[in-house]
Amino acid sequence: MVEALLAKPTVLVVDDERGPRESLRMILEPAHRVLLAGNGSEALEILRTTSVDIVSLDLNMPGMKGTELMATLRGEFPQVEVVVITGYGTVETATLAVRYGISDYLQKPFDVVQVTAAVSRALERQRGQRQLVAFLEALGSVLGRERDVRALLAEVARSPRLRGSVREVMDHAGQRARARESESARTSAFLEVLAETIESQDRFMRGHARRVALYSGLLAERICLSAKEQEHVRIAAFLHDLGKIGIPTELLRRPGALEPAERELVERHSEIGARLVEPLGIATGIATAIRHHHEWWDGSGYPDGLHGDEIPLAARIVHLANAFDAMTCDRPYRRALPRDVVARELQRFAGVQFDPGLTKEFLALVESGACDVDLEVVAEAVAGVGGWKESAGSSAQS
Repeated sequence: MVEALLAKPTVLVVDDERGPRESLRMILEPAHRVLLAGNGSEALEILRTTSVDIVSLDLNMPGMKGTELMATLRGEFPQVEVVVITGYGTVETATLAVRYGISDYLQKPFDVVQVTAAVSRALERQRGQRQLVAFLEALGSVLGRERDVRALLAEVARSPRLRGSVREVMDHAGQRARARESESARTSAFLEVLAETIESQDRFMRGHARRVALYSGLLAERICLSAKEQEHVRIAAFLHDLGKIGIPTELLRRPGALEPAERELVERHSEIGARLVEPLGIATGIATAIRHHHEWWDGSGYPDGLHGDEIPLAARIVHLANAFDAMTCDRPYRRALPRDVVARELQRFAGVQFDPGLTKEFLALVESGACDVDLEVVAEAVAGVGGWKESAGSSAQS
């Protein structure tokens, strides 16, 4: 009984009036552990000794006002979500509530549907933000270099588009819980911001993730994977190089050959990428595709030396699409290769580097013209200059 109670999310109801306090307790108690406080000081005593997930807060209370308590909550307990439920709301208090990042703002009299929905949204938002915190902690452990973290954050700060993406993800982080089954676009939005930030550091990589996602999606569709499998392939393809955030930029940009130790470091990016996505709770198949997108059909790839059908299908698809894009675009060490040369290389390494059956299907896609894409349009979109969704969206859906 005690374990079941502790497993429930904890909601602290703060209201100086007994009637609303008891009403909220009765509404929430079936699914939540409910604590009650009659004023702000009493609420702070509870918060400082008890783990609380949500605070339901009235604004007009004797002593410490609700707005003061909101400010204290944000300073001392930033992980706690706040739902304001008040009969004395004004434009000024609503503005303050937004500034303090509250989850919801309800007017009295309230009803059961409003309250339960508001608390549910707050809990989902909290879960999403905890996932983001876990991701950032994993990112820090991978980088181990504060200078690089600061450089990444500075890049986000300089770009209004990236700032907007981060803000949108934080505002709607809880929606991941509802969308987890379908892996909606927002599921990976925060990771997309980081993937695009990585690309923005190197002109040779601009648009790479979107192109690989496009080619991978086309191949997944051609071999008749389910809609969900196709979506997982596209997401894995977009995020396949995420782990390069843990690799020194000078190694990624170097035009000449790498030393064995340097190459080994670069090859860690697939493992790092898979580890980074784990805290966000996205589908296991996406993480394994990221980890294994450099495995070779003959078993000579990395990181685990898988061969043949041991390699996850999504990883084999991304590997092909990634190689095609690498050969058809400029790189620091060479110019883009002609399409006929690329086709011959894919044929030559079918059964060695690539799944031979998938290679045949992919070459048919290339021959059909389905893989033709305006590289500059995609690159400009990733750099925040053009409009990829408008200009290339129709091609991506075909």
